[in-house]
Amino acid sequence: MNGYAYVAMTDPADPSKTLRKKGEQLSSFGELRADGTTTSGCWIYTGSWTSDGNQMARRDNSDPTGIGQTLSWAWAWPANRRILYNRASCDLEGQPFDPSRSLINWDGGSWVGADVPDFKVDENPAGGMGPFIMNPEGVARFFARKGLVEGPFPVHYEPFETPVGYNPLYPDNKLAISNPAARIFDRDLASMGTVENFPYVGTTYRLTEHFHYWTKHVRLNAILQPEQFVEIGDALAAELGIAQGDRIKVSSNRGYIKAVAVVTKRIKALTVEGKTVHQVGIPIHWGFVGLAKPGFLANTLTPPVGDGNTNTPEFKSFLVNVEKA
Repeated sequence: MNGYAYVAMTDPADPSKTLRKKGEQLSSFGELRADGTTTSGCWIYTGSWTSDGNQMARRDNSDPTGIGQTLSWAWAWPANRRILYNRASCDLEGQPFDPSRSLINWDGGSWVGADVPDFKVDENPAGGMGPFIMNPEGVARFFARKGLVEGPFPVHYEPFETPVGYNPLYPDNKLAISNPAARIFDRDLASMGTVENFPYVGTTYRLTEHFHYWTKHVRLNAILQPEQFVEIGDALAAELGIAQGDRIKVSSNRGYIKAVAVVTKRIKALTVEGKTVHQVGIPIHWGFVGLAKPGFLANTLTPPVGDGNTNTPEFKSFLVNVEKA
């Protein structure tokens, strides 16, 4: 995945200097060549596993800047930079807008600093190159000028199953609670639950040990995560009398699943408009068959709502009830 040199690589500026020996891992995507003399599974991961070993396993959390730039802790793609477009943190002369939180700066010959420059390293700021190098115009894009059905500016809408029942940004506007441009059919709209019957917020997510629904058929993954579980905060568990390992039933207005309760401090209650809102975490990976123990389909619970622009379903926020099975 990282990539290596098929042949010995020489420095274009000095052919007598060898940059990489044949078979040696590459240190960054800047060493990739278009002539087939290098290979990489994916360019953004080049530098994640070099001749010095697994850079993702590093655990040096020293931070000389005091602003969270722990460049020796693990590895971030691409090039281990932590802030994308970090050139935008500097003025036209290449000096930080806020010297107390400097990311990079121009030292007269190159861009240096506490982060890996997301910029042409030897580009003099006097030349006027814009910091947003992936955009043709070189500047940030604050809003989309056309093409969005509810645009152009980003606006907050509540999910169709909202735990507060209205849009806190527009409490007096009953028409702007949820996205008016969302794709939803009348029959689906009738399947929405209310907070009176389903008082908790459910969200689906993936686990490190599984990939979608495929790896429930793989023995090693089934050993690592053998059985369907639901993650609930310890405060909600105490309120409902649920202990670690209990079997629980999680239901929405569309159906239910049954799973093992994992009680955790990781999921904490939120306070929204003065109201306590508990969340429930529902991993997606189980189903009726597989080497893993059979379970329920998590999407039995989720609402059939499509985003107005992409039709991406609204699976990350919906209303559920939780009880002992």
